[in-house]
Amino acid sequence: METQPLPLERIGQRFSIRLHDPEGGYRDVVGHLKTATSLVNRKGQEITFDPEQIFVWREIVDRPSLAGKGAPLTLRVLELDQICDLTWPATENLENSGWLMRAAGGVTNRANSVLPLVADLEAGPLTDFAEKLVAAKEFYQKRNLPTIFQLALPTWQVLYDKLCSIGAVEKIRANTMVADLTSSKQIIPAGFEIVQSNQFSNEWLSVQPTPGIEKILAGCAATYLTVVKDGQTIAACRIALAKGWSSITRVYVHQDFRGLGLGKAIVAAALEASFEQGATKAVLQVEAGNAIAIGVYESLGFNFHNEYSYLGLK
Repeated sequence: METQPLPLERIGQRFSIRLHDPEGGYRDVVGHLKTATSLVNRKGQEITFDPEQIFVWREIVDRPSLAGKGAPLTLRVLELDQICDLTWPATENLENSGWLMRAAGGVTNRANSVLPLVADLEAGPLTDFAEKLVAAKEFYQKRNLPTIFQLALPTWQVLYDKLCSIGAVEKIRANTMVADLTSSKQIIPAGFEIVQSNQFSNEWLSVQPTPGIEKILAGCAATYLTVVKDGQTIAACRIALAKGWSSITRVYVHQDFRGLGLGKAIVAAALEASFEQGATKAVLQVEAGNAIAIGVYESLGFNFHNEYSYLGLK
């Protein structure tokens, strides 16, 4: 029976294609269809094939993926690294052999650190280590910034150990947490109001003042939530969406209003807003020692995914 031709109107979708080699035997290729003669596999490599050799094909219909489930841990970690980077963009980026060097005037560790990428993992995390380290140091020295690495664990354990062996010091140990999103009714304590905007305001900024952060915030579309009481902004939160994920950042409650459930209320509102905007999963990062915040996030459906560390070179 003659095989039906590939449906080119489905370019971009995942396919499994079995090819009959002229020499005999079969081989399978899997990936997202790019052209009539090629697809891109999960490593980002383009695989070409001869349509005349197609024995059979099928389209892979992906089931909705759950936060922190499905793919091997390493691939999930790399995905979350990318989501968090896209939604908290540095003002400068320079990639060097699998190391993404990011800078934003020293504002926040995430936007001013080296993020290793999948290319570094595939090549071997210590390949050309000395040369890349020199380039990283030069990049940050030119900007009068310390050289800091953001390393998700255990994916980058080998690189972590190597940096520690040459004197790097851990600045922060934190958790990445993830949750699946569903619609749910949110409750705000009496007397308070939650306000949303697609622009940050001076009032939003004043909750957790950080000079220079405006350039980072302006780097991608986002939603800004505030808790207001009697005209005073007393809590803030930000969400930004990428690839079906909502990245939640800058959760902060004024110290005079803590213990009232406002942190939970604003994060719950952020999750609802994320769901309404089309996200199916949420990610946030929290210092590993912040037991109170972790407890709040767990009560909202978040689960631990992996640790990460900021390592600074002396």
